[in-house]
Amino acid sequence: MNKISSLSDNAILAKSRAMTCDILKAEDYSALTNSRNLSETVSYLKNRTVYSNAISSLSSINIHRSRLEAEIRKFNLERTANLASFENAVGQKMHQIVFLNYDVNLILSCADHLDTNKVSDFSLFTPQAYFKNSQLNPTALEKAMSFEEFYEALSGTRYQKPLDIFKNGNASFTITALENALYQYLGSETKRVIKKNYSGNAKKELLELFEMKSDFKMIESIYRMKKYFPDIKLDYSNIFYTGFSALSLEEITDLTNAKNVNEFFRLCKGTKYGKFLDEQYKDRIELCTHTAQFKINKKNLRFSTTPEVVMFSFMGLLENETKNLIHIIEGVRYELPPDEIQKFLIYSDNEN
Repeated sequence: MNKISSLSDNAILAKSRAMTCDILKAEDYSALTNSRNLSETVSYLKNRTVYSNAISSLSSINIHRSRLEAEIRKFNLERTANLASFENAVGQKMHQIVFLNYDVNLILSCADHLDTNKVSDFSLFTPQAYFKNSQLNPTALEKAMSFEEFYEALSGTRYQKPLDIFKNGNASFTITALENALYQYLGSETKRVIKKNYSGNAKKELLELFEMKSDFKMIESIYRMKKYFPDIKLDYSNIFYTGFSALSLEEITDLTNAKNVNEFFRLCKGTKYGKFLDEQYKDRIELCTHTAQFKINKKNLRFSTTPEVVMFSFMGLLENETKNLIHIIEGVRYELPPDEIQKFLIYSDNEN
């Protein structure tokens, strides 16, 4: 490793770990879940947390839930984009994956509104750093009312070719199929960037981190199909599957062939992720997988010396914190007891 590369690595490590100081702690969550109304929630965020930078202009009186959630989402996306831009500035390469992931989220968000009179609001949350790194035309995507218009809105971008299978009639256009096509492309680009720019333990850790994210999405999709559509035979066309996985094809086949959700969860416990999957959450699969990811990200932050692994693990914690805050805002709005709101949150006190 040359001196410049070493300095860049140290800078990314230092910045990523420094940013974790602003992550909300158990006492913050306790205070927030005990808010009697949204005004108290806003007041605490303004006066006691880093979110004062996001909502300082908002009134604590008659605050609208959706506006508060939007400002929090936007602020945390900006924090992620700023860290990715810093990684770019010091000459590293994984920022590309951050911005590609934004692209995929925008495309999927717009696709969800095809054939409706509604438009996606994803671009409203998206920081300017993202638009500087994207080929997409959000306005054209948001206005699309059919697959043909949607496909045309992607003209000239790297994402049109992965959608050729729908244009040529080789596959039916569904959100699941679109998600798989886009994440297959994202997975292939992630592997390409990692294998081109990293070696040794850094390469291994980065691949494992992104395989984990893909595998947990696949586990969630299989579980939902098992629970809500138990009579449908599962294959790679009706579950989330990108081919970017740490699980063997035999393991995936066993998971899709499981007779019920209990057998499915037992098989999951036998995989490399088993020690991170908490039995008490097996009937709430997203809480189960998100808790597992939280544990892995916390472990990486503590023990990994690979700068980009630490960076993406921090981003994972930040994404989790965004979800926590939205759960709190919704819970306080509907006057749920603090103990009920806590059931939806994932943070260090829930890690055991």
